[in-house]
Amino acid sequence: MKWLNLAACAGLLFYGLLVVRHSYYAVDGADATGYANIARSLLSPPIVQPVAVLDQLELPDQFTYSFTPLGYEQGPRPRTIAPIYPVGVPLHMAGAAAIIGWKYGPFLVSPLAAVLSLLLIYLVGVELGLARGLAIAGAALLALNPTFCLSAIQPMSDGLVTCWSLATIWAALRSRRREVWGLLAGAAFGMAFLVRPTSLLLLLPLLLSLRLSFKVLLLFFLGGLPCAGVFSAYNLAAYGHPLMTGYVAIHLQDLVKLSNFTVRFRHYIYWLTITMSPLPLLGWLGVTLDRNVKLRDRALLITWFGVFLLFYACYFYYDMWWYTRFLLPGMPALILGFLFVARDLARLVERSAVGRSIWSRRVAVTILLVVVLGFERQSVERFSLLRVGALIMVQAEACQLVDRMASNQALVVAMEMSGALKFYTSRPTLRYDRVATEQWRVLQARAAEKGYQWYALLMPQEIEQAQKSLPGRWTQLRTLRNISLWQIEPTT
Repeated sequence: MKWLNLAACAGLLFYGLLVVRHSYYAVDGADATGYANIARSLLSPPIVQPVAVLDQLELPDQFTYSFTPLGYEQGPRPRTIAPIYPVGVPLHMAGAAAIIGWKYGPFLVSPLAAVLSLLLIYLVGVELGLARGLAIAGAALLALNPTFCLSAIQPMSDGLVTCWSLATIWAALRSRRREVWGLLAGAAFGMAFLVRPTSLLLLLPLLLSLRLSFKVLLLFFLGGLPCAGVFSAYNLAAYGHPLMTGYVAIHLQDLVKLSNFTVRFRHYIYWLTITMSPLPLLGWLGVTLDRNVKLRDRALLITWFGVFLLFYACYFYYDMWWYTRFLLPGMPALILGFLFVARDLARLVERSAVGRSIWSRRVAVTILLVVVLGFERQSVERFSLLRVGALIMVQAEACQLVDRMASNQALVVAMEMSGALKFYTSRPTLRYDRVATEQWRVLQARAAEKGYQWYALLMPQEIEQAQKSLPGRWTQLRTLRNISLWQIEPTT
């Protein structure tokens, strides 16, 4: 088996180098910029930040909403903004930035989490009773999954929460043999919760993983206690209450409805089938009938993936293939369930084969694995996942272009670029999607009085709406790939 171990180590190293090379080294959109901006405020407080431009233009409180970038909402005090995202990912980013620097540190968190996830799914598989070869195959299936690949190169929460979820289940399984592992299970669960609060869904599979003794449960509680303290302290600083989160503050709970279930459920099943073939889903369901797997472990595998599938089938956002990222914390159970069923089906093939050749079993398993890996590889190529990271660098370049070309007293109109502008520049950013006609008139007048000039940094799909919302003479100054910089002269 030495050659197998060496091959697995080489594969893990190669995968790590691959995702590091193709990782995003810039932030874009809401999530990534939100996490990065919070990370910076953790190292350079405050977390709740005043909107200085309101005082500079002598504007009333109601204009706070218009100057709130992506990733933020109005803060607990007037004329302030507060982040909407949990503190887990920013904590990791801040730690990495403190060690490596801001250029690379925050962007290496996801690749490292991906590599650790591959090691952890292997360890979980072995702990549940899979042979080492099949456990390595499980790591390969996860590595090539397009949703996992995307999470490995993006500065987002999906890959990190998957890593901590795997660590939680692995430590919980180890607690069946040594009680002290309950402490690590609690700490890992606490970290998963800090990264994404919906990690509470892991509680049911956790009950099926842990040794259910008073000592283990106590250790689990003690392990998670520090993370609970961090959670409460952050929420108190950001929202004024230890149990208030940014998600609650923006009424995100209204987006989870049973009426969403049917359409979203079909969507997830469709894309899981397209990206992985129907085999993993069928295998995962089939593990419920596989008596070669312990009843408690069968229940663990079913609930681990099932709770995430059922919950996010009720969630509002769903309409792109990559929203399968919400299911990633439970994806290892889907893969492991499939592997158990593949193993036992192959044993049936071996028994029915002439001479009961072990090669018939190996061929059967290999065929099943090749089918799934083939679907995954095709999806990775179809979505051009290894070519996207380089394109994201334009976000940073566009923000730097604003600093070079705009005057010292510049106000920048943006929406999709507003979070990136906050991270890469100190320019006040006006959200065109949050400005009424009367407010725009007031803003033009106040800016003219104070000697400010208006610019806009926009994606192609934003230009028409922005120009309609903010009438004036728009002059295009530069274009960087698909991002354009404009100067706006107000109407008289």
